[in-house]
Amino acid sequence: MIKWLVVIVLLAIVAAWFDPTLRKRFPGGLSGDLRLRFAGREIRVALGMTILLSLLATLLLRRL
Repeated sequence: MIKWLVVIVLLAIVAAWFDPTLRKRFPGGLSGDLRLRFAGREIRVALGMTILLSLLATLLLRRL
């Protein structure tokens, strides 16, 4: 269980790292990404990107 939590957190970090590049390609964001406004600030949660990276990692690991 803890292993999957670590993987999801790492994928979220990678998704946040690629976020500026993805904003240029997908101005509206990926479906599944959340945008929250709190105290005048916009908080983006990259759930769609995390799921996409998780699927890609799963496919790659099954091939190895």
